[in-house]
Amino acid sequence: MEKGKVKPLPVPTPPVNPNTILVKVSYSFISTGTEGATVCESKKSLLKKCLSNTNEKITKVMGAVRDNGIMGTMALVKGSLNKVIDLGYSCSGQVVAIGKNISTFQVGDFVACAGAGVANHAEYVAVPQHLAIKLTSNKSLKQASLTTIGAIALQGVRRANLALGERVCVIGLGLIGQLTVQLAKLSGCTVYGVDIDDSKLFLAQKFGCDHLYNSLSTNLAKEIPFHTEHRGVDATIITAASQSGEIIQQAMEVTRRKGKVVLVGDVKLDFKRSPFYEKEIDFLISCSYGPGRYDTRYEQDGTDYPYDYVRWTENRNMKLFADLVQAKKIQVDPLISQEFLFNNASEAYSKLIEKKSLGLVLAYEEKIFDPEPPKTDIVLDPGDQPIAYAVPDKITIGFVGVGGFAKVKLLPIVSKIKGASINAIIDTNPSNAINIAKQYNAAIYHNNYQEILQDDKINTVVIATPHALHAQQAIACLRAGKAVFVEKPAAVNDEQYKQLETFLNTNKNGLYCVDFNRSFAPFILKIKKTIKNRTTPLIIHYRVNAGFIPKDHWIQSEKHGGRIVGEACHIFELFGFLTGAKATNVSVQSINTTREDLCQSDNFSAQISFDDGSVCTLLYTAMGNEKLEKERMELFFDGKSIVLDDYKKLTGYGLPRTFNETTNYPDKGHKELLERFVRAAQTGSATPLSHERILQATRLSLRVRELAL
Repeated sequence: MEKGKVKPLPVPTPPVNPNTILVKVSYSFISTGTEGATVCESKKSLLKKCLSNTNEKITKVMGAVRDNGIMGTMALVKGSLNKVIDLGYSCSGQVVAIGKNISTFQVGDFVACAGAGVANHAEYVAVPQHLAIKLTSNKSLKQASLTTIGAIALQGVRRANLALGERVCVIGLGLIGQLTVQLAKLSGCTVYGVDIDDSKLFLAQKFGCDHLYNSLSTNLAKEIPFHTEHRGVDATIITAASQSGEIIQQAMEVTRRKGKVVLVGDVKLDFKRSPFYEKEIDFLISCSYGPGRYDTRYEQDGTDYPYDYVRWTENRNMKLFADLVQAKKIQVDPLISQEFLFNNASEAYSKLIEKKSLGLVLAYEEKIFDPEPPKTDIVLDPGDQPIAYAVPDKITIGFVGVGGFAKVKLLPIVSKIKGASINAIIDTNPSNAINIAKQYNAAIYHNNYQEILQDDKINTVVIATPHALHAQQAIACLRAGKAVFVEKPAAVNDEQYKQLETFLNTNKNGLYCVDFNRSFAPFILKIKKTIKNRTTPLIIHYRVNAGFIPKDHWIQSEKHGGRIVGEACHIFELFGFLTGAKATNVSVQSINTTREDLCQSDNFSAQISFDDGSVCTLLYTAMGNEKLEKERMELFFDGKSIVLDDYKKLTGYGLPRTFNETTNYPDKGHKELLERFVRAAQTGSATPLSHERILQATRLSLRVRELAL
């Protein structure tokens, strides 16, 4: 979707990783609620978008300028305009390939799939195992395409914790509301349905709803008490969508003392304290499909919650709903207003905008699955001959991975370097790849970096993928004869380090650079020039007020090396640059605590000795206050001292006043390093960072991490 218009776009078949299955889609379901709201939002003019929530937007922009600078913020704003959005989050089909860690599915299984950005409206989708459930046959594929929506309704009922014989009010009889009515009846409850549309009330009556109210013509606060002996309902489930908090207020009024109100729909949280307070009502939020939603370890890594302790996860909710549909205990067909062929998706969405449908189904033509042969990763053969890097006539760049850092730092800088052009965008998220390719006029977008390995038109690669992929992808691109600039770190474990070291020792002329940018910051280069003729070793104390990141964040994982390998490596390379020496000894002290929220790997002090006698200390903590500047360096030599405050203020003691300098926007060296790298690629000159500097910083980060844990 772009500017409210829906159209099919060709994208590559999604790759299968170890924890996903590849599904050939038979049906995908269009939700009138969620997708209808998305279409309406996309149709808004730029002026309307800017004028809505103005104060909130100004705060966001100012925060972005502070964190990313003006150039990065402008890139984010530009990228948000006219962007393509992939649609869909509920589908069904057949498994055609499985990842190596998958044991619960086999090729040929019929499945229902869930998840925005996963179960898209697409001919093929790659789905993590906990976002898919197995069906008994292909007979209910169309009906099972609603499984995601059914799991949302089911989780709302679970949050209400309904008991046999209780009274429950369902406010909002759209798609999820109609399913909620049926689930509440299956639970043995008396159901009160509320909506402003008589046709939806009539449909709910067919599903067994006991009492029906049009809230436009009925005073709910007076009518429902008469049908509940003036006690009120035991629970109210809100499945409506509204920009007003009045619906929540109504729910409080019709719910009994010490009852429950469960919010499933998108309703503004704005209501009066009374009668919420007087009745001591429990107000609950229902989170999508159930426990596991938005938990990366559960959804992406496949780590299940113990059955005995978390009886109903999102996957088990999906499975139960699909079982109820297949057993015909839940009626789904009346909720499907119309079926369209996938190629007629635009027509389907025009019906959606008319708001006369509950739900629409896209049907996909039957095809024989004939995927391209999988591209295998290129690995290092130590016996290979060294690879020669040929100096190209023009620098043509392929970006591999275009997440947040690439968007705010790397892409804006590279796009403005003379003599270089961005020709390819590779990202596992196809809509993200399309949007960035449009923004920077790149001719190619794809979801697999190996697509550009044999493309002679791409002679330079910038890698900004998750940390665990850096070493493998860099070696593959270097072996293909391309210049490689990789966002730090270079490697996340000893095995990757040894592979990289072996390759670089065999290919000393390979143009390879890591984004250790601090050494190229203007203030650092000024310091380096000042200490060039020092007569004493250096004493350096560097403090990083890193900010708290929870343990379940991807950067904290062992797979990606944690914050020492992923972030502190910057400072270790800086120490090597300033001393101009080799590290000889490392000692580390990390916090000792019983608190489970604090990590030893981001609360430590590391002392490094160098062969010129210098001693450098890194104090890295996630326990500080965000108002304190993030980075501060104190450097001592020859009876002189230098203090660097967050790359904004440089102060010398025992040095001329002309040394002191202040700037409003910190420059940490990204632009200088990238420009030097491109110049090296253009001329065939030496890389801005020697392989020895890269390897020493990487080796130090791995050892510090080992000692800190």
